[in-house]
Amino acid sequence: NIAAQLDATGISGQGLNKKGKSEAKIKNVKKLAISFNISRNVTAQAGNRSIYVRITTPLGDVLTRRGTFTYENRTLEYSMRKDIEYTGEETSVTVYWDVAETLSSGTYRADIFADGNNIGHTTFSFK
Repeated sequence: NIAAQLDATGISGQGLNKKGKSEAKIKNVKKLAISFNISRNVTAQAGNRSIYVRITTPLGDVLTRRGTFTYENRTLEYSMRKDIEYTGEETSVTVYWDVAETLSSGTYRADIFADGNNIGHTTFSFK
């Protein structure tokens, strides 16, 4: 089972301004972009997978629009979900969060989940 688990690599998070350019100041951020690769894994079964990304703010709140998934017998809220076709080969994924709330400066954390496993995480900061 562990050999068949998906793994997220090259994970990065950034803020984008209204022109879609990278932005370091939180007051100018209109979208959050989380990009990563699902690693090649010949033992993982090919097929459709739901990838969940959970973004936690510096204050510990989860950015959510009321979607949930199950992880370790708990129901967690997610920020974004993307369904992908996994073929066993490396797959690039980018998901976006449209900012509709007031965000604070500091360090954000993005956790990535697939098939009931936490397959990776990253942190990123804003001024």
